[in-house]
Amino acid sequence: MKYLILLGLLLTHSSFAETSSNVFRLHLSNEPSSLDPNKQRSSSSSYALSNLYRNLFQYDDEKGLQTDLASSCQRDKKRNLTCKLKSDLKWSDGSPLLAADFIRTYRKIIQFTTQAPRADFLFNLKNAESIYKGKMPAEKLGVTATDKRTLLFEFEKPDPDFEYKLASFLIAPSKETLNAYTGPYQLKEWKRGQKLILSPNLHYPGHAKRPHVEFLFIEEDSVALQLYEKNELHFLRRLPTLFIPRFKQRADFFFYPVLRFDYLGFGPDLASRPDVRAALTYSLNYTELQKIFSSKGRPGCPGLPDSWFPEKAPCFEFQLKKVQITQKTPAFDFLFSSLGGEDHRRATEWMQNQWRKNAKIKTRPQSRENKIFLQTLRDNPPALFRKGVSPDRPTCLATLETFADNSPENYIRLRSAEFSEILAQLAQETKTAEQRKLCKKGVDFLMARHLLIPLGPIHFAMLAKKEFQGWKLNQMNQLDLSGLHFKP
Repeated sequence: MKYLILLGLLLTHSSFAETSSNVFRLHLSNEPSSLDPNKQRSSSSSYALSNLYRNLFQYDDEKGLQTDLASSCQRDKKRNLTCKLKSDLKWSDGSPLLAADFIRTYRKIIQFTTQAPRADFLFNLKNAESIYKGKMPAEKLGVTATDKRTLLFEFEKPDPDFEYKLASFLIAPSKETLNAYTGPYQLKEWKRGQKLILSPNLHYPGHAKRPHVEFLFIEEDSVALQLYEKNELHFLRRLPTLFIPRFKQRADFFFYPVLRFDYLGFGPDLASRPDVRAALTYSLNYTELQKIFSSKGRPGCPGLPDSWFPEKAPCFEFQLKKVQITQKTPAFDFLFSSLGGEDHRRATEWMQNQWRKNAKIKTRPQSRENKIFLQTLRDNPPALFRKGVSPDRPTCLATLETFADNSPENYIRLRSAEFSEILAQLAQETKTAEQRKLCKKGVDFLMARHLLIPLGPIHFAMLAKKEFQGWKLNQMNQLDLSGLHFKP
């Protein structure tokens, strides 16, 4: 109801309907609970937070890792990392941004009392885990300033992914008061329940004439689409698949590949029923599902780049001869998040019909508000659930770590010494060829045991007004507005 009220309010104010060179308007599916980057695990608010806070690197699909707040970073023979900050870096309030600000933030994050969700990003640094366990003071963390603009990271364990972690806003430097920012934008106003208003940070390197940005809080994709069509939004972050055939020929349509590992997971109720897990896997017509949802990638395959494997990634096939139920089965709950919108509902209902027709298995699709959905997965996972995984860095290790023993997102409850050993080897391997072999070994482990059903490469269908240019979206679904400008 609140989204319909918001829609009515917007439609009654003509000022929203104007296309202005001074305001770029888009939406978030939920209002953020906080703008502290270090208190996020991952967030639907990342489009806003990643433009308020920047780190030493940023990731570009074509160029890979690029320095952002750093001018250069280099490993030495001991694999330690030295990073030099750009000269004259400043916070948005004009105060100097120095190495000490990074170190202060890292020390805050690594203390257990802070409860920073991604403190694990720092665990491979010298003394980090001991500090996190309260056995050492934070001042012993293996990050020091060799001068006011140079950081030295010393490692206790190999960490070939560390530079990717330094591209994340989750461990970006922040002030305790959260009143200054390091990204291309700064917070101008937060109208609770309505929107975030951002203004350009004139101290961010490479400043251009960026417009103001407004993030409206709109959960329903259909409402957002109506606003976009009335020119009250300039960027639609997700176009429902039902509309893709109608919109895909338009000049403002974009189809972006994103790095995700979406899957159907099996809960504890099916842990002792490999026959049911196999039946659910092989009774889905993946090619038909691909056509129904206008998907570029085929479901049944992991949504990971082929370049991460020695050869093409493994895929499940529609094979009814492998559907062999050994004993009677009850109806199973099938849980999914309402955050996925109408697309997820349509998909789960299609699967329900496939399983009933092809495997004689009954399921009960159930939608839950996202917070309740995640809490249910943590406390008592159902027999079946649909989960999307957005790796925090573009590596196979980051993806497979989702199912590590200690991962809070290991909702399939995988506990395996063999899988843990694969992750340990991948975490230390620096040779690309060996990384690819280990990546395939890890994915094969999950699929050969029918622990999950991967839902294939994911593409986001988006709409964006042509008069706003310079924005960039990478495969990590990170939106970069540093080059945003208005061009009528």
